[in-house]
Amino acid sequence: MKKKLVSMLLALTLATGLMAGCSSKSSTQSTKDESATTDTTTTDSTTTDTAATTDSSDKVTLSLCWWGNQTRNDLTQQAVDLYMTLNPNVEIKTEFTDWSGYWDKLSAMASGGNLPDIIQMDYSYLSQYQKSNQLANLSTYIDNGTIDTSNIPSSIIDSGKIDDTCYAISLGSNAPMMVYDKEIVEKAGVEIPSQPTVEELYDLGKTIYEKTGVKTLYDGGTTTLQNTARSMGVYIYDDITAGKTEAIKKHFDYVQKFAEADFSISPDLLAEKNPDVVETKPIIDQTTWNDFSFSNQYISISNTAEREYGICMWPTTADASAQPEYLKPSMFFSVSETSQNKDEAAKFLDWFTNSSEANNVLMAERGIPINTAIADELMAKVDSISAKVFGFISEVTKIAEPIDPPNPSGAGEVDAMLKTVVENLRYGDLDSEKATEEFLTQAQQILTEAAK
Repeated sequence: MKKKLVSMLLALTLATGLMAGCSSKSSTQSTKDESATTDTTTTDSTTTDTAATTDSSDKVTLSLCWWGNQTRNDLTQQAVDLYMTLNPNVEIKTEFTDWSGYWDKLSAMASGGNLPDIIQMDYSYLSQYQKSNQLANLSTYIDNGTIDTSNIPSSIIDSGKIDDTCYAISLGSNAPMMVYDKEIVEKAGVEIPSQPTVEELYDLGKTIYEKTGVKTLYDGGTTTLQNTARSMGVYIYDDITAGKTEAIKKHFDYVQKFAEADFSISPDLLAEKNPDVVETKPIIDQTTWNDFSFSNQYISISNTAEREYGICMWPTTADASAQPEYLKPSMFFSVSETSQNKDEAAKFLDWFTNSSEANNVLMAERGIPINTAIADELMAKVDSISAKVFGFISEVTKIAEPIDPPNPSGAGEVDAMLKTVVENLRYGDLDSEKATEEFLTQAQQILTEAAK
């Protein structure tokens, strides 16, 4: 327990530093002609003219906020700089932070009534922000042609809709993945299936540790909980609401099994490494041989480690009755309801998703482009690391089942609470039985309160 308290203090110190760092990273950069070195030849699929997109001589200022790592930050800023070059009457002030601090920051901004004009949004939070009337109606801009959807599958547009109204534009197709260090795996003499079971992952971790001494990471977070439920053919939030424990208990059984294995990374070291931040993921320095994420992060993980990793689907269960793998909008851009420049924000969203100029800078870092013509254009240009993501999404598409509905209001708090319960279980302060009871009770309370 003493180690746990030390770990929590270290995590709190890190979080404080990150939030402070976020403020220092806020940037409003002048146009950098040298950053716009991409191919600006447009195709029939693009909607952006290289001339300024507005006739107004009045200066328009937009604010843009996203979460990400240094790779995403650099590429996004380059794209923003290019947009300002093409639209000299538009100034875009940018601000970013990492995932772990982003939602607390955004919640505080929403409470203060000062959300950015353009917000990077996640599928799991979309319903919460829409319900609180924080997001602008984008269907209007789709209907009037400001946001061109002619080369975007309707299913992708639908992923950003609630009650037939679009509140978010997807920035790419994405899927849950596990990455692994090919050097360590080859040294251990094992092969990783294209979609291992959790039971196979346990055996692989044991063998790899015996052969190489490298530890295994088992993710205990919301995506694993949801995937466990999906493998049983159920939606986890329906189970929580109904008080059903089978999927929840199964999830915590797996977490406990790995936590008790000597080949698993210790909770102290896991807290120190912080796998939520790309630069500190334990796979980067080979503390672990594997990591769990989404496919749009593969490029950043590989670039940070300066080596190409193997990639496979998120583990399922040996007795799965349904395929848990799915395609997910990697993330969205939404426009805040409080924005005073919604028209200009919508124009930027159109350019960001549909233009060759933007996507030749971004190079699918946020996921495979939703504009099919742009995706085809990029596929011929990407390097071997990016090509691996294109190939992975292609394989997932063959077996993917429909994504779960958007998470209900309060899901963010449930996610944070789950992390605490999992940590307590890993330290041995709870067993899977008690963890199930504690999680279900608290999750029901959170969701009930959020629904009021």
